[in-house]
Amino acid sequence: MKPIKDIPESFCKNLKLFFTDIDGTITTNGQITDKSYSAIWKLNLAGIDVVPVTGRPAGWCDHIARMWPVKGVIGENGAFYFSYNRKDKKMQRQYLISSEERKKGKEVLERIKRRVLKEVPEAGISADQPFRLADLAIDYREDVSPLDREKINRICQIITEEGAVYRISDIHINCWYGSFNKIKGVRSFVDNTYLIDFSKLMYKSTYIGDSPNDEPIFKAFPLTLGVANLKNFEAEIINFPDYITSKESADGFAEAVDTILEKRSG
Repeated sequence: MKPIKDIPESFCKNLKLFFTDIDGTITTNGQITDKSYSAIWKLNLAGIDVVPVTGRPAGWCDHIARMWPVKGVIGENGAFYFSYNRKDKKMQRQYLISSEERKKGKEVLERIKRRVLKEVPEAGISADQPFRLADLAIDYREDVSPLDREKINRICQIITEEGAVYRISDIHINCWYGSFNKIKGVRSFVDNTYLIDFSKLMYKSTYIGDSPNDEPIFKAFPLTLGVANLKNFEAEIINFPDYITSKESADGFAEAVDTILEKRSG
């Protein structure tokens, strides 16, 4: 990973679409800071579309699509995307799996939930779980005391045994049943929002993240970014971003945006 200061000026000048993780990337200690939220507005005002890609639930995503200066939001690790047309005051909701698949998934996730709470009682279920449509978020350090690696591995084993997929974020172990992930959500969003294949827009796009659940996008995009706290997961990642900030979390996000915009106008 190269320092963010080395990102090419030509790329910054041509950037059209900025995808970003939320937790641990634009937040510090669980909160969006004035610097990171201001950075989103700076991108918006510079004519760069911002799209959060998050493991957070549908309930949060409805709010984000409506209230933040973003083009849309991809939620629950790619299960759907929401996009709000401010002119017509209409919300577009697109799901990557059918209602039948979501129903089947809930049965699988309920089994996982029961097993995790029984076999790893120190874990918790995310406080935002009631607002989710397609995944289960197991809390391993947000509202519970941080779990050690052995307990985290046991949770992942349970998920695998039940036939589900998981990704580890900086606070949750998200798991789901179905063939969606963050990069499939990104591709669907681009195809349907811009009416152009992602392969034709990806060289004018970037993504910034902080944890192993961002790896599918790090692998798929030609140029990606990481905030400095990504280094905490180096042993768990194969496909790293191309550039990394010197600062962590929200400060790192603001650093990346300011660097890009400075080179864009330079």
